[in-house]
Amino acid sequence: MGRYLSIGILGLAAALSASFVPHFIAFVVALAGNITPVLHGTRGQPNLVMLLVICWSMRSSLAEGFIWALVGGILLDLLSVLPVGTSSAALIMIVFLVNSVAQQLLRLRVLFVLAVTALATVFMAFYSLAGLFLLGHSYEIPSMARLVLMPTLLYNLIAVLPVYALARFLQRRLEGGLQIAPQSLSLGSEMGARE
Repeated sequence: MGRYLSIGILGLAAALSASFVPHFIAFVVALAGNITPVLHGTRGQPNLVMLLVICWSMRSSLAEGFIWALVGGILLDLLSVLPVGTSSAALIMIVFLVNSVAQQLLRLRVLFVLAVTALATVFMAFYSLAGLFLLGHSYEIPSMARLVLMPTLLYNLIAVLPVYALARFLQRRLEGGLQIAPQSLSLGSEMGARE
């Protein structure tokens, strides 16, 4: 069921990342400009699609995580200048790492999700930068790190905990719904057999 849910959830996250989130971040940075002068003039924003893929794949099968990565990567690439499939390849590598390590770190999930988010943010930034370089775009790496990578890392680390809570809530609802349905069907078939 989570495989089909990925299209709707990741589509909404990609749409929010492209429309609402940049304006919200700009508003918050302008509002808190005296508190956070370092963030003034930066271009970073949380990558909601990447965060959802990471959080969902922590408690799902590897195949389901790959589907979330594929769908999320395609949606990210459709809203950027990168060729379609570039972000999917990076997200599939991240899902493979997350799924293989998360099963062994059951008690340290929150610390693990924070560490993976930091590593995945840096990896996705340099992976995208390499893709843009291959397309003929050139950027100064120090200024990109200061203006995009560092704020994005900060925003992702702040946003990952609510995203993780949302992903866990949805996964529990799906697991609970799947457990209730077979029991109600078996009770209905027993009632029909008695009559």
